[in-house]
Amino acid sequence: MRKILAVLGVIIISVQSLSAQLIQGFDTVCINTPLQLTTTQTNASSYYWGFCSAYLNNSPQGSSIAAGTGLDAPRSTALVVDSDDNHYIFVVNNGGATRNIIRYDFGSSLANAPIATNLGDFGGLININPKGLWFAEDGDGWHAFLAAGNGPAASQIIRFDFAGGLSALPTAIDLGNLGGLVINPQDMYIFEEGGNWHGFTNSGFTGNLLRFDFGASLSNVPSIFTIANLGIPPLGLGFPTGFWPAFDGNNWHLFVCNAITSSVVRLDFGTTLTNTNPSSVDLGDFGGLLTSPRDISIIQDCDAWYGFVTNEGSNNMVRLEFMGSITAAPTATDLGNFASFDAPIYLTHFKRSRDNVFAFTANNGSNSLSRIEFNSCLVPDITASTFRTPPPITYDIPGIYNVYLVIDEGLPTMQVACKEITVQDFPLIDIHNDTLICVGDSIQVTANGQNLNSIMWSTNYNMFPPTADTETVVLYPRENFTYDIQMVFASGGCVIDTNLTVDVSQVRADAGEDRFVADGAYTTLGGPQISYGQEYSYTWSPSTFLDDPSVANPRCDPKYTQFYVLEVTNDSTGCAVTDSVYVFNECTDVNLPNAFNPVSDVSYNRRFGVMNNRIFKLNYFKIFNRWGKLVFQTTNPSIQWDGNDQNIPAPSGTYVWMVDGECDNGKRIQKQGNVFLVR
Repeated sequence: MRKILAVLGVIIISVQSLSAQLIQGFDTVCINTPLQLTTTQTNASSYYWGFCSAYLNNSPQGSSIAAGTGLDAPRSTALVVDSDDNHYIFVVNNGGATRNIIRYDFGSSLANAPIATNLGDFGGLININPKGLWFAEDGDGWHAFLAAGNGPAASQIIRFDFAGGLSALPTAIDLGNLGGLVINPQDMYIFEEGGNWHGFTNSGFTGNLLRFDFGASLSNVPSIFTIANLGIPPLGLGFPTGFWPAFDGNNWHLFVCNAITSSVVRLDFGTTLTNTNPSSVDLGDFGGLLTSPRDISIIQDCDAWYGFVTNEGSNNMVRLEFMGSITAAPTATDLGNFASFDAPIYLTHFKRSRDNVFAFTANNGSNSLSRIEFNSCLVPDITASTFRTPPPITYDIPGIYNVYLVIDEGLPTMQVACKEITVQDFPLIDIHNDTLICVGDSIQVTANGQNLNSIMWSTNYNMFPPTADTETVVLYPRENFTYDIQMVFASGGCVIDTNLTVDVSQVRADAGEDRFVADGAYTTLGGPQISYGQEYSYTWSPSTFLDDPSVANPRCDPKYTQFYVLEVTNDSTGCAVTDSVYVFNECTDVNLPNAFNPVSDVSYNRRFGVMNNRIFKLNYFKIFNRWGKLVFQTTNPSIQWDGNDQNIPAPSGTYVWMVDGECDNGKRIQKQGNVFLVR
């Protein structure tokens, strides 16, 4: 049926015991979180890391090697890899009057398209119903053992000797039915133990498990005797077909398919397969998922055990997953018909080729081979590395990924380890509070998440507490600022680097410097730092003496000292700030313009007179032309000259004025000056 050296069981145990030692690093991370893996083996000649190797708990892919390659009702199937890393599949046909063997040469990878070679029927030596096929290599080279036949007279064991290697044509020797005990044999397994070679086959008719003993060389003619009955315990026959051995590091076990009762039985041999009295456990039909099961193959991968069963009756494959131990009751999953199964018969062993895992089964109904593939993926940013310490890797999709490490590949010191990496989506995090503040304000922000282990805020610009390993901080930036947040979760290796931007609404109110404004003069309020724009509104209060209290820079004509408050509001954010200014006013001098135009477009430029508000008594206000003629006089501070002399427009020129008056603070003002009349 299949080929795998017995020493492979030892290699599997090495993998199990070395996995935790060889690969170090977190086994749970978050998506897009760098994962640094290292190895304790620092002096190896070569390293190969696969960061998304095939994971047998995922769904497999399948392809078909179509008819036309020499298959005719194929049955026995075996997968073999020689010392030069050449990969072969051997299939024994059961169609026609004679049976022949087809060899498929895949070269360096089982993913390649094979070259098929018909090795012939060896002179018609192979009896009807060839089933179990197994390859093993001893000191004399490669040998293959084939079980075939129905009744006692027609049943046989054939040995094929590949003296020139697996690419050569072998010679065949019929070992017969070994004392009549070989009756309708179903499967084959060859192994070495204690320097001696042994083999197993089984009878579909009687349900017996038979062991041959070869001694020190596979070229010897073996002796044979009955070990156990493989029917459903106690002693009920279930037509046992394919079987598979497994060594868990301490004990040997044999898993057997029963075609008629659609069940799997496990035989427990203890520490040696030469034990003549194994115990048995009926694992059942797994809720009806088995339908005429034909073969089973067991593989340990990444410290977990898996079994795969071909259902001849329903053209599908069932995966068994043994949780924690090979002796645990497995859970079964129907993988369906993903590889064009058509009466699938015997199943090869599962072969890991670095990052991919392959197996093959022959389809008796469609004369084809089904290739079963568990392939690597492209999820990590780096898929492989040959460095002793690989660069950090990240995975951007949640799932379970298999990291595969090979050290000293191809050498006697070769070691293999694998590690399952669980990649989780980011935990739900909550960073709450409005992140818009007004300049000068502060904000309290809280960040948390499920299973949060620690949190660090940085930098500590305007933050309390300044060294923030805490969920809650108070922030008071003076301008827009982004704070970094690193959140570490208890799952280990799950780190979220995020950030929070605090937007600061930069509203500035500048009422200007306090100022003195002479009696009768005016000033414009507002300083250079005020915020200007359509999104701002302005309110000056009180509105006394202002031309428009709703603009940024109103004109102020004070009649006495006044205190003003300016409020500037950003209408889009609602932020408002205030500033204030004192406008001092005192009557200390007379306030008169130096020119006027009676026909000016500006009304307050058309007349000339005392502009003071606080002169309560005007003894006289007189105006003279250049020749000293009096053209205007009044004692009323509110009356101004309109530029006429006895109702006749005075000519343009310079005029002299004289004032004598008293302010409300008791100050007397006597002053004269010039004014230019413009026409």
